[in-house]
Amino acid sequence: MPPKNKKARQDPSQDTPKHAKQLNGEMLYTYLALCKRELYTSKDAGSRLSKAYWAKIREEYNAKFNITREPKYFSNVWFYQKAKYNAWTWLLRRTGNGFNAETRTFHLPPEEWDVLIKINDNVSTFRKGGLLHEDLMEAIFANRVATKHV
Repeated sequence: MPPKNKKARQDPSQDTPKHAKQLNGEMLYTYLALCKRELYTSKDAGSRLSKAYWAKIREEYNAKFNITREPKYFSNVWFYQKAKYNAWTWLLRRTGNGFNAETRTFHLPPEEWDVLIKINDNVSTFRKGGLLHEDLMEAIFANRVATKHV
C-alpha cells in the first residue's frame, strides 16, 4: 500500500540505475536481508525470485521506510549488487596477497589498481573499502553468479 504522506512518494525518476548505486546503510541491509529471506523460503531456492516474492519484498521495504519504490528500482538494485559481488569475487581471485582478511579490504599499489580497473571497471569501488554486507551478498549471489566461458 502506498504511503499516505505525499512527501514520502518517490519520483519515478528516482528508480534509475544511478539511484540504485547510491543505496547503502540500513536500506541496503534491509533490501539484501529481504532478498535472502525470500530466496531461502521459496520453493525454487537457487533460482530467480518470482513476481510474487518481488512484490512481497517491495511491499515490506516500502512500508519500513515509508516510501514508494517501483519494481524497476528493485531490479536495478539487484543487478547492481550482483555486479558488485561479481567484481568482488573477480578481484579476490586475482590479487591474492593484496587482500587483508582481517579488514576485508584490498591493499594494492596505485599502478596495480589502475591495471585492474582497466580490465574490470566495477572493482574501482573496492579501492577505498570492502564489500558492504559481504555475508548477505555471498548468501544471495554465490550460487547465482553467471560465469564467463573463457
